[in-house]
Amino acid sequence: MEKVIDCPVCFDTDHCFEEMQKEFSSFMCFKCGYNSNTTFKYESNELKTAQLGATQLMNDVCFYDEDREIMWFPSIVNMGELGMIYPEGTTTNWNYKLAQVRKLTKEEQKDEKYKGHTQMLDVDNSKTFGQYEFLECCQKMGIVKDISSGN
Repeated sequence: MEKVIDCPVCFDTDHCFEEMQKEFSSFMCFKCGYNSNTTFKYESNELKTAQLGATQLMNDVCFYDEDREIMWFPSIVNMGELGMIYPEGTTTNWNYKLAQVRKLTKEEQKDEKYKGHTQMLDVDNSKTFGQYEFLECCQKMGIVKDISSGN
């Protein structure tokens, strides 16, 4: 079951969701892009694993939710041919980036580093979205509709 909750990170009241299973909940805010789940308790093995897999920036800007006693992190979203959303910057000045997939030119395909590939994740031409524009970033990627208007 899914319900709208108040985001503990950005305090948005319309774009943060809790997906509840029998003994597990996951959380996602489409305003600030932070996510979590009920296994990310302080010093849990699940949290330690998440921290090891996270970038330094993600660990630096993670947020402790005192009410739920869980840690929240900025999201990385990899949607294959649609591209990838990821946080980039410094602790005091970071944004979400959308890197889309593009076809390699015939010349690029001859380059050894692209051996056997016809496409690449175009990080060099990624689009920048603010810390509170995660929904717009997802819309640009094509993975969500405008959830505020139902379109």
